[in-house]
Amino acid sequence: MYSAKITRITPTAFIFLIDQSGSMEEKMTFGQTTMTKADAVAMVTNMLIRELVNRCRREEGTLDYFDIAAIGYSNDEATMLLGTSEAFAKPSELSMRPCRKRIFTRERMLPDGTAALANDEVKYWIEPKSEGNTPMCAALEQALLLAGRWCRRPANVASYPPTIFNITDGEASDGDYERLTGLAEQIRALGTEDGNVLLININLATGTHGGTVVFPSSPNELPVSRYTRLLYDMSSVMPEEYTEAVLRVRGEENGTRGSFRGMSYNTSIADLVSMLNVGSRSINKML
Repeated sequence: MYSAKITRITPTAFIFLIDQSGSMEEKMTFGQTTMTKADAVAMVTNMLIRELVNRCRREEGTLDYFDIAAIGYSNDEATMLLGTSEAFAKPSELSMRPCRKRIFTRERMLPDGTAALANDEVKYWIEPKSEGNTPMCAALEQALLLAGRWCRRPANVASYPPTIFNITDGEASDGDYERLTGLAEQIRALGTEDGNVLLININLATGTHGGTVVFPSSPNELPVSRYTRLLYDMSSVMPEEYTEAVLRVRGEENGTRGSFRGMSYNTSIADLVSMLNVGSRSINKML
């Protein structure tokens, strides 16, 4: 399970669900930079899309090893963010699409261990937004339809299954525990011959107090909160092949192996980057 190689014949899919509600206007800090949650999520998601596109570059051009979709949810609706007539965008098309670019100054570690500042130009396929309510159920319903159609295509039967990232900072405004966990269960039940769809829920930091919990192995690691338990119950159990990467993110390289859930609580931007990197490990299976 979760061992299929990724090729142009057997691609895999990534779906990003991005909370764009009004609370995403709150500030977060990344290194020495303070930005809104909406800006932070857009920056990191665009960086990951850039990585996916770059992984597809070959001498003969950009090849389509991935199908990529992004759904923003705010006010009372979920909206496709990559703006294609098809639900999924192709890396070859994304590489050619004209988009605005932003330059971020980031600290990089040099081979000798010293730090240096470097400019990083990021193409913005997805723009930041923060407005209105949090219709998470609407986004999950869209993801269920997208992933379901993708998994049922004969060409994808033997492919590595889709990975879905739900990045949010608040509770859903359009559903209760039963509806949310029911939708999540339907999503996780989808799959290919290689495994079930992975649903990873990332709860962005909501304040300066309290610690981060990443990839919990038990709900007992989380604060006593209806919402955090909800995200835990919604999330996939991470495949065994992800265990070493999960332990590194948890700072437990020699820790006890177990069943880790694809979720995080009170997530900083740095933790968001780590969560996305672990969740996209399937890109290492490219031929």
